[in-house]
Amino acid sequence: MIKKALIAALLSNVLVGSAFAQLTFSGSAYAGVRLQAQDGDTTVTTDHRTEGSPRFNFVATATRENYGVRLDTTFQHDGGIDGSIVVNGIYGWVDFRNLLGFAGQEDSLRLTVGEIASSPWVLNTWHHSHAEVEFGDVRGFRVEYATPLQGLSVGFAFRADGRDLRTSGERMVFGATYLHPMFSAVVSYDITANGQLLFGFNFTGMPDLTAGFQLRAERLASWNGYHDQHHGALRLRQMVGYRLMRQLNVSLVMTQDLSRVPDSDVALEFIPGVEFRILPNLAASLSLILASPDHFTTTNLTLNPLLEYTLRGPAVLYVEYELHLPNMANPRHTFGFGITIRAF
Repeated sequence: MIKKALIAALLSNVLVGSAFAQLTFSGSAYAGVRLQAQDGDTTVTTDHRTEGSPRFNFVATATRENYGVRLDTTFQHDGGIDGSIVVNGIYGWVDFRNLLGFAGQEDSLRLTVGEIASSPWVLNTWHHSHAEVEFGDVRGFRVEYATPLQGLSVGFAFRADGRDLRTSGERMVFGATYLHPMFSAVVSYDITANGQLLFGFNFTGMPDLTAGFQLRAERLASWNGYHDQHHGALRLRQMVGYRLMRQLNVSLVMTQDLSRVPDSDVALEFIPGVEFRILPNLAASLSLILASPDHFTTTNLTLNPLLEYTLRGPAVLYVEYELHLPNMANPRHTFGFGITIRAF
């Protein structure tokens, strides 16, 4: 309660002094309709192809020299009469610059306090069927130190709303990021759920080539099966994409899931894709998802053609068709259309 009052006071102070502050607003909106048919049954939902139920995200940020505050909210409509408003984050930060004072080298320390809705340790999604993996979004505080070594930042996040140290300590994240003209890397360790590890590497040294590797390990403390209900799990993901010509891109995403569950097989997934820009504002793409949870004893196939038309500004209209074949049988057909508006 004290923490929220402190953040609210800081927000009020910045807004009152808005003549001396930089105040920015941004947001995104997602809406769509999907028609799904399987086994003679047809259902219609108001779902966006990647974000689910219609939603509107709004972010307000106020900064003043070396400190600032941010409010991150989402209005979501789940199909009922009323929608819901979710506060993803409300937090403030303060920066301390040039702590070491070395000539020709810069460093900085950022302290962030509140319900933090942004994380410096993120595994980005490579296909819309997967979500981003974010570490460091906590209700507490975070410390980030940008070292004198250009591109290298280290830090930790700590949940401070527990009733005691043991409860609070269930959410502690240590991480580092490194940005280089040729590559970028992120690594993070979270002691939640008996230990989680995240690692990502992206090659950025060629303008027409996209390549990367991701690793996510969960429940490392029980990897050897000491707890019957909490087995360790490991996910490996690789991605490569190449621009063959100005209008044509090809890509491949591969995923391998390993688990310490007795008698479980490696789960495999392959997602080849192609995108062709028909016109400057019109793009057609096709992705195929070939997935098997048991090393191809079972095989699930999803075929997803998509048309996207970019309007003026950040808005994109889309029309899609999806054919899903669980174990290569019992087809499910999905037709959808909608709009995506980002970062306005």
